[in-house]
Amino acid sequence: MHRFVCFLSAVAFVQALWPASLAVSTFLKDGFTPTAIAADAQANVYVAGSTVIDPKAQSTGAMVAKVDGKVSQYLYLTYLDSAASDRISAMTVDSAGNAYIAGWTGNPNFPVTGGGALGTAPKSSSDLRSFVAKLNPQGAVVFAVLIGGSVASTASGIAVNLQGQILVSGVANATGFPVTQGAYSVADSTNHWFLMELDPTASKTIFSATGIGGSSIVVDAAGNIYLAGSSTGTDYPTTAGAYQTTFVQGYTCSFLCQIGYPGGLQHVTKVDAAASKLIYSTGLNAITGGAGSTTNTGLAVDAAGNAYVTGTLSQASYPFTVTPPNIYTGYLSKLDPSGANLLFSIPFGGAGVQLDSAGAVYAGGTATSATQLFTPAPNPPPGLPSVFSWLPAACLPNNITAISGAYEIRVDPATGNIVDGQWIDGSATSAIAIVLAGGKVWATGTAVAPDVPFSPGVLAPFAPLSLGPGFLQGGWLAAADFSTGPNTGPAIGCVLDAGNMTHVGGVTGFQLISIFGANLGPATGVAAPDGTDTSVAGVSATFDGDNPAQLLYVSSTQINLAVPLPLPSRTETAWPTATAMQLNVNGTTLSRQFPYLLTNLNLFANLMAGQSSCPGASLSDLGYQPVATNADGTFNSCTNPAPAGSTVSFYMHGIGANQLGFPPVGQIGDLTATVGYCSALVTSAALIGDFVYQVNVAMPASPSACTGQPGATPEYQFPVIFNYNGPIVSGAIVGPFVVPLPGSLSLSFAPGEPMTMMVYVAQ
Repeated sequence: MHRFVCFLSAVAFVQALWPASLAVSTFLKDGFTPTAIAADAQANVYVAGSTVIDPKAQSTGAMVAKVDGKVSQYLYLTYLDSAASDRISAMTVDSAGNAYIAGWTGNPNFPVTGGGALGTAPKSSSDLRSFVAKLNPQGAVVFAVLIGGSVASTASGIAVNLQGQILVSGVANATGFPVTQGAYSVADSTNHWFLMELDPTASKTIFSATGIGGSSIVVDAAGNIYLAGSSTGTDYPTTAGAYQTTFVQGYTCSFLCQIGYPGGLQHVTKVDAAASKLIYSTGLNAITGGAGSTTNTGLAVDAAGNAYVTGTLSQASYPFTVTPPNIYTGYLSKLDPSGANLLFSIPFGGAGVQLDSAGAVYAGGTATSATQLFTPAPNPPPGLPSVFSWLPAACLPNNITAISGAYEIRVDPATGNIVDGQWIDGSATSAIAIVLAGGKVWATGTAVAPDVPFSPGVLAPFAPLSLGPGFLQGGWLAAADFSTGPNTGPAIGCVLDAGNMTHVGGVTGFQLISIFGANLGPATGVAAPDGTDTSVAGVSATFDGDNPAQLLYVSSTQINLAVPLPLPSRTETAWPTATAMQLNVNGTTLSRQFPYLLTNLNLFANLMAGQSSCPGASLSDLGYQPVATNADGTFNSCTNPAPAGSTVSFYMHGIGANQLGFPPVGQIGDLTATVGYCSALVTSAALIGDFVYQVNVAMPASPSACTGQPGATPEYQFPVIFNYNGPIVSGAIVGPFVVPLPGSLSLSFAPGEPMTMMVYVAQ
């Protein structure tokens, strides 16, 4: 066991402060893609988006979820139109708890309810029409109306003013979008913004303007309307003296930049309450255009009229007032009340912006490593604010074990300095929007697996029915509490599988996990004196209150432990269930909950080193190095291949148990392996130490029969895949699995594609 303790240990460092506190966090719903978030005066949180209605057909529908402030239950789940793939793009909630949503539909039978006859139904799924809907506090539809007359359009922004009138904005897809007398307008509405104001019942149009609009809408105390958005084209109106009065089209490219696409150009506009006069209107992009696309995702306005905008960048430059890191994908900018001066602009944010009653600024964002695809070595970590410098490198996206991570930040409104932040880990977690509620900053977004942090007590109503090992895309919801200021105690940054450093979602009995963070133990790492102990150097851990975990290693930045089985007294009638971890570090308790799985077999592998191969091997022969030993006990590698026909040993953990409450089985039954294109004999799968299994596999006696592509050297490189067909799960592939890009995963993809584990065999 001690050699595995050493293999899992990390270099320790000590950090003075790490900010914020993750108050609550959960995987929200599988098959759900959030697009908007809002909150009411009672601190209930509303999340809207698209959800899979039919997993087999992968058809989706528009959905709004209302969750209580403790995230203990759904208060309602409303499906707006399950017959078509409608898109909800924006949402707001009034003081009475009514939710207003805007979006578009291609359903000729869209269920129009209440309101006025403000638009006609689309003729087909490609003939998109904007809609506005209102849900009462119980989630019932008060009205759902189409807008824009007979002109195709896509609504992307919504707000409600103090009088209850509804502002909605979007882009018209054809000429002839309705315009009311006195409102700002352009001659041809095709591919131009629109801005409408409806009465509180959506029965009539108060005004309708074209040529101006935005996906983000704010109304100030005087009734003036602020708009921010992004669109292609250079003819959005600007005013004299504004920060940027001329737009220069940017482009994104693909296929080695052989194909270029027009990118988005951001604008910020302030108009009077009747939408008849531009008070100011400016672009906010790289002055020279810059290659790429700028996409606005949020707008906030303070009492003095300063406007804060945030968004994402794709292959784009941007006017920053600080030097950006090498990798950045978001921004947060502040304009003065005249729209003429950029007061600060920083390369962080991109998932909404909010102001609290004291004027403090909050933003969400996503940090990603997926800037260079198909690289055999780990990508460098993304640029992050210095408040996250305490995070161990193992927690950060590297394009192998993790693609992205989400964060929330608190920003000084005067300087743009980031003074606080909260990291939300996962294998590919993306943030899309934030909202303030109950003194906390709430964020939502997408994840490719339920490996975001789970707060104790939140799992039951949100557990995916099909949860198991591997990936399952869905939404997540989390809240950070910035009120207590920087934390000087223990903090968890991420929880990883101890055998291969992939992010942990569900766990099982006897699975080894590594908890990374700060101040988790002694500055100098300590291995458990007896190999496994329930208390080491002032550190202990229990599951479900009174079930001690066996520790293997503790340090200031890393704890390795074995997840225990549930106590024999605990009975379960339905799966998945949950297990709550209480980590005690010198009297301070940290908590994290995990979905509990019946089995979760994983290979030990050195993923952090990137892909390896023999010199001269083709790209198809690239793969990762498992912890594998030849028959003589030496590590298998390109320079130390196994003889043909000999045995190579692999190592696994996370067996679980056939019957809860029993120790690990001595042998893993029904374990099969393939080596290249050949089935391979598993000669033994025996428990060694306390939790680790040594799996011996016979290599091909004739390597050429299992591959048609020998390398340039006398060694053959074979991908090895294990499959566990025991009585607990039928046909379960042994991990680790390839982390899919966000948005690329369907429900049918779970658990996913196993990472290519290479073994080397001599001819």
